[in-house]
Amino acid sequence: AGSSGFRRQAEAAFEMQSAPNQLLEALRFFEMPVPDKQKPAFSWGQQPIGQMQMLARFIESVARDVRKLCLAEPRCVHVRAPCYILGDLHGNFQDLVAFEKALWRIGPALSPASFLLLGDYVDRGAHSVEVVTYLLAHKLMSPGKFTLLRGNHETRLQNCHSGYNPSFKDSCVALFGPEVGDSVWESVNSVFDALPLAAVVDHAIFCVHGGIPCPAALGRKDMAPGAAGLIA
Repeated sequence: AGSSGFRRQAEAAFEMQSAPNQLLEALRFFEMPVPDKQKPAFSWGQQPIGQMQMLARFIESVARDVRKLCLAEPRCVHVRAPCYILGDLHGNFQDLVAFEKALWRIGPALSPASFLLLGDYVDRGAHSVEVVTYLLAHKLMSPGKFTLLRGNHETRLQNCHSGYNPSFKDSCVALFGPEVGDSVWESVNSVFDALPLAAVVDHAIFCVHGGIPCPAALGRKDMAPGAAGLIA
């Protein structure tokens, strides 16, 4: 069973038409400038509505699969060294690309290390959607390589707050429009509901985000069905 599971993960990583690979290919387009189309780097340029809606559906599809992975993980994940530990990204896709080029240039699947991210992936930065899309795609392709913890911004109450300028919800709506944007925002938050809260590296290094919301401050939607509470 273990070897067949590894084989399925390897096949997904090399299947170029898979949803996560399609999303990563789209992000490469987002990252690069296209002078003849007057598209600057880190921009989607002028894309047809149908193309952006297809992107949204791919994100939702990957989010559903990643949620299933996360629900199967314990609330406190045990990680083995070597492991890179990365803090708040807050929608900064440029920093994420810089980490990629420095730490896993040939791809995370071929890296000897794993990657532990401590939460706060969204809000404040201009590219929350792209950061989350990148992380979810890699989590689905290499679930044993990427551990995503929940921070205080991985709740609906936080990531819809317009004061973050922009909030994650603002970014979703700006990119996909009100109806589709709301749907993408909800799909990704359903993944956030299921994220583990802590990790221990080699039974020695305790890792957690600096601020975890009190359960009383969370709405019912922020509690993952099937998970035994926030800290169980």
